Amino acid sequence: MKKCILCEEMRELWKEQQLLAEFGKGMRFIHLPDTKDTIPFMLQSTIHSDPFTAIVDGNATPYFRVERINEYSCIAKLSLLQPVDLKGLPAITHRDLYTLIKTSHCIIVKLCIFSAITPLPHELVDRPLPVIVSKT
Repeated sequence: MKKCILCEEMRELWKEQQLLAEFGKGMRFIHLPDTKDTIPFMLQSTIHSDPFTAIVDGNATPYFRVERINEYSCIAKLSLLQPVDLKGLPAITHRDLYTLIKTSHCIIVKLCIFSAITPLPHELVDRPLPVIVSKT
């Protein structure tokens, strides 16, 4: 059986995401108000090397969070992250992306059918939208 490199990479991402989620918890004297629990990523399809997308609330998203991974079958449960622009609207292109909002929508995927994973900065997740004050 062929070894699935992407499965190993996803397992490492999941471990780091768990460490990130636990960082700062249980500390008595240090308070970290903005701890993150998600490492967002994109998956690249083996067909035409296009980003893999799924539909959330009627919009396509190529952004995911790993929820669970079965190391033996290389099947992962991914939650969909909704891309949002500066105005709080769905981001249509990656250039419009300002923040990624967690959703409760999940998909199950076989990791070995993908060719690459692109991790993104965890600061993108649930980043507050800027307050725009009208000067009129």
